Amino acid sequence: MTHGLWNLRIKVDGELIVDADPEIGYLHRGIEKICEYRRYNEVVTLMDRTCYVAGIAWEQLYIMAAEGALGLSPPARAEYIRVLSQELQRLSSHIMWYAAYVQDIGLMTPFLYGMRDRDLILDLFQSYTGARMTYEFMRVGGVRNDVPVGFTDRCRKVMDWLDQRIPEYEKVCDNSTIFLDRTKGIGILKAKECLNDGITGPMLRAAGVARDIRRDRPYSVYPELDFDIALYDEPDCYGRYRVRMEEMKQSVRIVRQVLDWLDRNPGPVLAEKVPRFVGTPSPPPGKETYVERRGYPKGRGFSSMEEPHGEAMAYIINEGAEHPYRAKLRSPVFVNIAASKDYLVGYRVSDIPAIMGSVDVCVGESDR
Repeated sequence: MTHGLWNLRIKVDGELIVDADPEIGYLHRGIEKICEYRRYNEVVTLMDRTCYVAGIAWEQLYIMAAEGALGLSPPARAEYIRVLSQELQRLSSHIMWYAAYVQDIGLMTPFLYGMRDRDLILDLFQSYTGARMTYEFMRVGGVRNDVPVGFTDRCRKVMDWLDQRIPEYEKVCDNSTIFLDRTKGIGILKAKECLNDGITGPMLRAAGVARDIRRDRPYSVYPELDFDIALYDEPDCYGRYRVRMEEMKQSVRIVRQVLDWLDRNPGPVLAEKVPRFVGTPSPPPGKETYVERRGYPKGRGFSSMEEPHGEAMAYIINEGAEHPYRAKLRSPVFVNIAASKDYLVGYRVSDIPAIMGSVDVCVGESDR
């Protein structure tokens, strides 16, 4: 259930959990500090490795903060391609979660279904980014390149396929006594506790709280798109599963709207007059009086977005150099793991894989 390097210490009374203490820090790579020594667009490659199943979401999170700090805005077509990427990434991430989670608690078939279907989405990513997981696609002021000819038709076929497969995922789980017994009434964290702990994403929406940054603090072109917030009224492992299933259906709905817009609206995908190296060039060795400026005014940028695990945030300080002066990232998974005592105590040791798996742990983004 860990799917990453971290340590969960628990105290037990027989088989009953009476205390829990999550320990994070074994995977720390110092990404925030490394950002200070990379040019703005070079930081993008670090974001792909912040979360191994939601890399392009972290790319956009950082880029939106960087654009705020630099005073840049991307063209409309780039914004729609970004939203397309986000929803494909949400589908890929949730399918990966479904495949791993349901296998971890006793069912093998969903893992095979999920890996089959996730591969179709990775094929789409590869067709326009050149990579399946580490994309390096977002750029300050837009995206690296447009989608290729014929991409929208290929993507629609995959969405048609998923329209049939998502109900199949639900059928396998909802007709399984094993799955229902191990998820219903397990790992309960009610709305008030979620809000007190700072929980976001599917865990919060499973508790009946309609909090989704795409609606509450709209960014990119989400205000132009029609979709519903996925909610459930049972804050247990089963409720989190139900929310993710509905979110996948809504992502398919959003992708179709974006594809229609892209077919009708050609245009640039990168803002004009964005220099290759954004910011002010560093002085050459021995030329401390070098003062040529080709960058942007000093500024600060903040962004928040609904990545597959919850609400992620980025804060960038620009001091006029060609690299960020400071970068700070907020991981939703870090907060969700930190609250583990509140939804583990009172359950049994055998429930831990089901409970922690329902959180959708990504240690890479938690530890940064």
